Amino acid sequence: RGAGSTPTMRLRQLLSGGAARRGSSLPAHRCTSSLATKLPEVASAARFASRVDAALAAPAPAAADLATLAHDPERVRLVLRAAMATTHLHTQSRIAAYEGEGYYTIGPCGEELLASVALALRPTDPAALHYRHVGTLVARQLQRGATLERVLLDRARGHTISVNDPVTGGVHCSLGDDPQFDFLVTSTLASQGPQAVGRAVAIEHLPAAQRWPSDAISYVSCGDGSVNNSEWLSAVNAAELVAHRRRACPVLFCVSDNGLSISFKTGTWTASWAEQRLGMRVFAADGT
Repeated sequence: RGAGSTPTMRLRQLLSGGAARRGSSLPAHRCTSSLATKLPEVASAARFASRVDAALAAPAPAAADLATLAHDPERVRLVLRAAMATTHLHTQSRIAAYEGEGYYTIGPCGEELLASVALALRPTDPAALHYRHVGTLVARQLQRGATLERVLLDRARGHTISVNDPVTGGVHCSLGDDPQFDFLVTSTLASQGPQAVGRAVAIEHLPAAQRWPSDAISYVSCGDGSVNNSEWLSAVNAAELVAHRRRACPVLFCVSDNGLSISFKTGTWTASWAEQRLGMRVFAADGT
């Protein structure tokens, strides 16, 4: 919800409940009226809350939607929890930065429903996520039994560069979790790509008890701007080379295409690149 509502206040309580920076405790954020008028994320959160309230007050959902909910409500609930948490983390990180308490403002807003990717993977599949794909990470953490409170607090520690951040210990705000399954990613240059291919090649050579199940897949994601980076192109080329030599390389590349590479418009380039360049099966999904 918006600036003064219960979920955001809960997140502020989590921020103040142990996200200690070097030498001090992080105070609870107070979203003042002047702040609300200056930050578009706060205004957007309030508009989103209004739309949610309107949807809840609307007549019953369509029969097809109800059927989906009835078929597997826990999976739907998981994705929604992860997506909502991602939205609130984005908004709260912007508030923290504005008030001088947060130091990382590259947010995951717009990528929330990539939480659903966790449903296609298993929690034990190795994954290296693009730095904006927080929704996928949150869903995977919840799947492995983490509480939402712990997940939010750990992300708050990352945004405040806390020495208690379990991922980097206050060095840099990065994605990551269990070092066996969710690998640390900080780069915007897709350096996670070649490593993911290496893990895919290694899967069949490692005892299952040592690392991953023998039928695991290595998952790696990036944004549409990263497909032009040499690291990503090297990863794709390496995977195709391994496949050409008829060796196992169970790697799944995911590119989220929002038409923007930071502030540069990519247009239809990503789809064209995938069609013209890739020698592997390509699947497209509309995430809007």
